[in-house]
Amino acid sequence: MRLGAWRVTLRIARRDAVRAKGRSALIAAMIALPVLGVTGADVVHRSGQLSPAERVERVVGGADALVTAHSPGRTVEQAPIAEDGSLAVGPREGAAPTAEQQRAATTGPLALATALLPPGSTLTPARSGPETGATSPEGLVRTLLAEADLSDPLWHGRLDLTGGRAPSAPGEVAATRAFLDRAGLATGATTTLQGLPGTTLTITGVVEHPGDLGRVELVALPGGLIDQLAAAAPPAQPTGTAAGAPGGDRRDAGPGAWLVRLPAGARLDWAKVQEFNAHGLTLTARSVALDPPPRGAVPYYRDAYRTADAAAGNTTKVVVATVTGMGLLEVALLAGPAFAVGARRARRQLALLGAAGGRRSHVGAVVLGGGLVLGLVGAAVGVAAGIGLVAALRPWIERIGGSRFGHFAAPPLDLLAIAGIGLATALLAAALPALQASRRSITAGLADRDTVRPPNRRVTVLGLLMLAAGAALALYGAASVPRGLPVVSTYDTRTLTVLAGSVTAELGLLACTPVLVALVGRAARRMPLTARLALRDSARHRSRTAPAIAAVMAAVAGSVAIGVYTTSTDAENRRDYRPQAPYGAVQLSSVADGDQLARLRSETERELTGLGARADLADAIYRFCPNCSSLVQLKDTGQQRTPTGPPRLAAGDATVLRARFGVHDPAAERALAAGRVLVFAPELLAGDGKAVLELRGGGGAPLKPGEIPKPDLQEVTVDATLVDAPDAARYGQALVLPSALPALGLDARPTGSLWLPATPPDRKAQQRAEAAAIRLDRAAQLDVERGYQPKGDAQTLALGGFAALVVLGAAGIATGLAAADSRQDQATLAAVGAPPGIRRTLAGLQCALIALLGALLGAVNGFVPAVGLLKSRASGFGAKPALITAPWGQLLLITLVLPVLAGLLAALLTRSRVRLGRRLS
Repeated sequence: MRLGAWRVTLRIARRDAVRAKGRSALIAAMIALPVLGVTGADVVHRSGQLSPAERVERVVGGADALVTAHSPGRTVEQAPIAEDGSLAVGPREGAAPTAEQQRAATTGPLALATALLPPGSTLTPARSGPETGATSPEGLVRTLLAEADLSDPLWHGRLDLTGGRAPSAPGEVAATRAFLDRAGLATGATTTLQGLPGTTLTITGVVEHPGDLGRVELVALPGGLIDQLAAAAPPAQPTGTAAGAPGGDRRDAGPGAWLVRLPAGARLDWAKVQEFNAHGLTLTARSVALDPPPRGAVPYYRDAYRTADAAAGNTTKVVVATVTGMGLLEVALLAGPAFAVGARRARRQLALLGAAGGRRSHVGAVVLGGGLVLGLVGAAVGVAAGIGLVAALRPWIERIGGSRFGHFAAPPLDLLAIAGIGLATALLAAALPALQASRRSITAGLADRDTVRPPNRRVTVLGLLMLAAGAALALYGAASVPRGLPVVSTYDTRTLTVLAGSVTAELGLLACTPVLVALVGRAARRMPLTARLALRDSARHRSRTAPAIAAVMAAVAGSVAIGVYTTSTDAENRRDYRPQAPYGAVQLSSVADGDQLARLRSETERELTGLGARADLADAIYRFCPNCSSLVQLKDTGQQRTPTGPPRLAAGDATVLRARFGVHDPAAERALAAGRVLVFAPELLAGDGKAVLELRGGGGAPLKPGEIPKPDLQEVTVDATLVDAPDAARYGQALVLPSALPALGLDARPTGSLWLPATPPDRKAQQRAEAAAIRLDRAAQLDVERGYQPKGDAQTLALGGFAALVVLGAAGIATGLAAADSRQDQATLAAVGAPPGIRRTLAGLQCALIALLGALLGAVNGFVPAVGLLKSRASGFGAKPALITAPWGQLLLITLVLPVLAGLLAALLTRSRVRLGRRLS
């Protein structure tokens, strides 16, 4: 077409868009919504990408550099900004230490850094203390510690005061917002630290790390807190304390670090950084970050790349591209019917264009021009709205993302590309209606009659072939393709094969949608009048019905696939969950003994009322030297089939048998009282009512002349009784009375107590009781067995909400277009005496039909990728069988509730009366 012809067609398209304001606004809004979302995501992403100056400021604040004692005495490799990556390089085998390593091994890090820096440099400690506990109204909150003078500009950018005032006295601290939210405190409140119960700290201000807004931390003046905590700490943890116990400091103080101020005129370069690295120190210098060395001159990039997964970094890109592509596909499927309805309503005008000498290409160009005009409007509105929305929600976005923006970025090239994608989506949506309009008969258009074409058989056959091939490919990938290294993102060949087959099957089902609509239309003859009219109208105008059903199906398929996968994974996790005690049991674990353990038990019973009888827990141990012991466990026959708990022999009385193991058997209690070992798994019996105890550990004392050393493993045969209680095997192998242990040469070591209340205490009460126990024993741990706790999945919830929105939106859009497209038919019904309510009923049935067909097809199609991925995951070596579990609540909501709701909303929002118009003869 010539340029002049395009001008005419665009002018006609613009006037049609202005004339049909409602339809034009609907199409522009559908184009603008995904453009808005992609624009917002791009602006957030670009704003979060820090420039070198912004990045180094978050590390060194207002200083010139940051020195960290990474691995003194070894060689270190680092990125120009050490916080972006650093690693210690091990010495070569047989190589002697270098002069730098020897110097670092014999010199303190502070003195070494001072000697390496230019003369006159000032070093300020950037101390971070251990993770500890701070009191709150509900109990205890885990928190990090740091020391900084927040009134010094040296810290600005690294640690910012956002509210209140900076601490100015030893008993004052500033807290991060995350700490205040978790502890339920505010500025002016007081707290005490675990380990310093006599020191009350007043919170004077709110502080934040710009790059880590979720950090839970207290900041005190230099020298005011960390040294006191270290001095008050016991010299060593009691023997047997488990790492990570809630009472202990689970994170040691970080390596020594110092902020550096250089004298006037001094500057640090990359050679100085490498000199620090040779001594085992890292150096982040502002001058190096702003003028970094070539990538090839940084050894860290070379060595770190060898251990990096090159495909793992593409995960975010793959997810973003997939979500964006699906969103644009939904828009194209939903906007296409709107263009088709507009073309049918303008069929007389388009026919006049053809009768006046216009070619078929001119007719199609008018419809395609509508896509161009509305695409430009929607893309421009979406880009502008996306930028404005991010600007308005910036504080909330930063808080959710856990990091402040470096700057507000709206790159023009990115925005032009996004607008171009929105425009291309509009043109794609208008392409098929334009092709159909160009092929429409001119005489039928002049008579204002529509032509109905049967479904394209070639497209249907192609869809069936794609459906069969995709299903076969997905099953082949799950069953036959071996596992391997990641190919795209974190997905290996097997997973990609399953996903490719699933997508192919879904596209094939999309191609078959028009035929399915036509088949449903054939069932109209057996329906009542209103339902018959709704089915036949939907089947007659497949060009608007099929894309809406396809859009619903695509959204529902993705939601159901994620739902099936998540629900099945949750069922497998529930199957594999091993409780530590019967449901509702309160278990106090402590290595303390004597009076301290008695006080712990009394304090727990005081904080938690209604616990019931107390069962004192202990483990049977074998002492093979004065200060050496090992746990006693039972020997199995090698045919163990019953899943058992910890491999140890528990010591306790009948109360432990009832509370810990859930066994209420008088015969078992009599056997326990008689000194027999109660065994909870038949595989642990050696036969003839005997069990074999395994005692590990050799002699710890020097051997006397002629003395034979003890073997490292001894086996002792004891009388045993099998208790038929499979659930009891989850909590331990066996139980014996503590008084029976000395006869076997064994001892009992207390491990705590257990209560089995009628109802488990709530979490707040548990937090208070745990805080009380930790005050008496820093290594104490208080647990409540609440059974398997499924984790909420935000992704599943988001996709479910998106699917529900698409179901209602697609069905509503298609119903609105059908109502606009069938005004003459509705006027005819009203003219022949049809009641006013038939219009509402017709709209409701059409809307429900579209939602129901799309939801059913999507639900069936969504099982294909989910089952394939679950089968693929369960086919590895040693993997357990996959559990295929359907999310029945989600399926019921999508396939039944939402179609009914869509139909009711359509009937409610449709006017019952229609204005009669003049029909053309």
